[in-house]
Amino acid sequence: MKHLKKKEISILKDRLNEVKNEILGDVKKTMNHRKDTGDDGIQDIADMAADSYFKQVLMDLGERERGRFKEVQDAFERMENGTYGICEETEDEIPFKRLIALPYARFTVEAQNEMERKRFT
Repeated sequence: MKHLKKKEISILKDRLNEVKNEILGDVKKTMNHRKDTGDDGIQDIADMAADSYFKQVLMDLGERERGRFKEVQDAFERMENGTYGICEETEDEIPFKRLIALPYARFTVEAQNEMERKRFT
């Protein structure tokens, strides 16, 4: 984290808070939509299938958002312990531009690409 200036860290904290608030807003919208998609007793089979599919998509979104939320929380913890902005794979510094784009990034682009390449071969 030593490679990041105080101003950059402040900007990145703001970005992490933006992402966190975006996630919480999405979850709130999802919860409100779930309340609105009740069974009114007059649905036909196609409506019920579409509703079931939609509820599954909402549950998947919830799982994905929980994962992102945990990544954001973990990034705040890394800031606290001084390891934020350091690649967990190579221990190289993660560039500020990457952290702006993905403020909870744990790996450099190169390390991420290498890990994905290994996973798919």
